[in-house]
Amino acid sequence: MLLTALVAWHFHIHNGENDFHAFLMSACITGAVGAVLYIIGRFQKTGFDGDDTFVIVSLAWILFSLFGMLPFLLSGSITSVTDAFFETMSGFTTTGSTILKNVDSQPHGILFWRSVMQWLGGLGIVVFTLAFIPSVAKGSHKNTLFAAEAPGVSVEKLSPTMHGTSRILWIIYILLTLICAVLYYVGPMSLFDAVCHAMTTISTGGFSTHQDSIGYFQSGYIERVSTVFMILSSINFAVLFFLLAGRFDLMKANEEVRVYLVSIVVMTLFFMGLFYWAPHIDGVTEAQLASYPQGAKETLHVSFFHVVTMLSNTGYSGYNYHYDLWGLLFVIPTLLMQIVGGCAGSASGGIKMVRVIVLFKFIKNALKELVHPTGMYSLKLSGQNVDELTVRRICNFLSLFVILFIINVLALTIIGMSLEDACIAFITCFSNLGMGSGATGPGASMADLPTAAKWILSTDMLVGRLEIITVLLIFFKSTWVTNNSVRN
Repeated sequence: MLLTALVAWHFHIHNGENDFHAFLMSACITGAVGAVLYIIGRFQKTGFDGDDTFVIVSLAWILFSLFGMLPFLLSGSITSVTDAFFETMSGFTTTGSTILKNVDSQPHGILFWRSVMQWLGGLGIVVFTLAFIPSVAKGSHKNTLFAAEAPGVSVEKLSPTMHGTSRILWIIYILLTLICAVLYYVGPMSLFDAVCHAMTTISTGGFSTHQDSIGYFQSGYIERVSTVFMILSSINFAVLFFLLAGRFDLMKANEEVRVYLVSIVVMTLFFMGLFYWAPHIDGVTEAQLASYPQGAKETLHVSFFHVVTMLSNTGYSGYNYHYDLWGLLFVIPTLLMQIVGGCAGSASGGIKMVRVIVLFKFIKNALKELVHPTGMYSLKLSGQNVDELTVRRICNFLSLFVILFIINVLALTIIGMSLEDACIAFITCFSNLGMGSGATGPGASMADLPTAAKWILSTDMLVGRLEIITVLLIFFKSTWVTNNSVRN
């Protein structure tokens, strides 16, 4: 907040913008509360239990969102608590949904703060704390604390300690951000736009400093740069570390990365085929035809950008880019890409490619067992056996996803949303993409959703970012019962 206050002060001096005091006041309030909490907890002698980590991570994200919405309210940029919390949760969870109808009119401090929120949330607030404030959780369950926030099916240690692993991940994250910002700045972006978009690209968040997103710049160069870094940010950061270390064999051996990159190529060809096939289908309107890219080069560019921004769960919009206008034929595969998302251990959202791979292999083995009941079939990923516990956790996660989908769609339809809009809204918010179709599409605004729907979808963003289990466990009584209270 203090860093953003400096940015706001700069534009206050040069442009006369008046959000500087809002950030200074927000920083003072947040700092004062933090100081009180530190004083209360500094004499605590014992560490925390493994169960405590889930409470800590979940409440940390909620508290960050509550304090993070202060600048919006104090500056008058957003006047509703509901809208401010929705915007902030969307920022920290890198969802990218917004209730702002005219982003271009916002002061630079607010725009910078939206980018900072997504950048912090990309790798995780708690992971950031472990990386740069190692005294936190000293001697306690750092591995569990890390795993409770890190997306994926397991924690890959890149260092003997979790502090070291967290720092390596953030060094890679910062390095990618700096390179991306420089490449953006070389193009038609100003320094401010380049820094803000670099933060939201590497975090796969999708917030922009303009209402038209990346398409505002009408630059093929900008879209190509963003595409490259969206792909890098949706690949497991541990794999990127091995790549930087020259361990190309480990990257090549990673089955999830191979499948993910192949999926991008296959889906790009699939969408190119749809663009060529759609004009020959009865019922395609003139407006839809007019929105299609023209020529092989433009079709390849639009298809590739669309696949990457959706599969990485970034949600940028390119120039003359409104996939809602393409028709339902394009919406359904788009939603499927949103659900799958990128790789585990990346900044991307979705259920993750690794879970999809394991699920299909599990189904394949189940079918084999029906044909050959006496056979013994192992499930391997990247040449390594996947243990039964991991498979069970993945099946549990996918089962919970389906249950949450049903509950949320029912709740959203009860408060007035159509069945189609309710389904798409849950998918886009849970997968942390933020841009769906219809009422949540590129041409719509989240500001028009019912108040209750915004609170439900804000919860979905958090549940999706922390991958269900971390949030779900705080509702179990056993999570809140300490060992001492059990003995007593």
